[in-house]
Amino acid sequence: MILKNNNRLILCMCSLVLLLCGGCGVYSFSGTSISPDVKSISIQTIENSSGQGPSNLTQIVTDNFKNYYRRNSNLTVLQSNGDLQLEGQIVSFTITPAAIQREGLEDRAALNRLTLGIQVHYTNTKNPDESFDRLFSISEDFAQDVDITRIPTSAIESLSDRLIADVFNKTVANW
Repeated sequence: MILKNNNRLILCMCSLVLLLCGGCGVYSFSGTSISPDVKSISIQTIENSSGQGPSNLTQIVTDNFKNYYRRNSNLTVLQSNGDLQLEGQIVSFTITPAAIQREGLEDRAALNRLTLGIQVHYTNTKNPDESFDRLFSISEDFAQDVDITRIPTSAIESLSDRLIADVFNKTVANW
């Protein structure tokens, strides 16, 4: 009987904690800390001004931004005039040698590094002090035998998702 009462007490306490944490609207278990008066985010097309990368890089990155915010927040994603506004442009899609090896008399790249950089302009219309303009950059290394011009779309999506996670954390998780 005592064990049953203890289990009920623990269950009631857990329910109360969940109700208090979830009901305030400021913090969620996904890690976001979005003010209750913020309901939407507008994400503009992320143009590729780098002149590099696959022809559909703009589409991949823009779609990934929208999908990431849909999956990881309760914000409605709009084309324009959101409570939060995200604009940006791809400023770098570069390939550089990451690890040099000497083979005989020649130096060769043992790894090639692909770097994706996006300049992000973020506006919080409800709290302008949280607005910023910042460069986000992320890299991934590939073996020397990988033809960088033929990197699969899935690898580029993975790279952009990691970068978008950084932007997400800065915008709505306040990390």
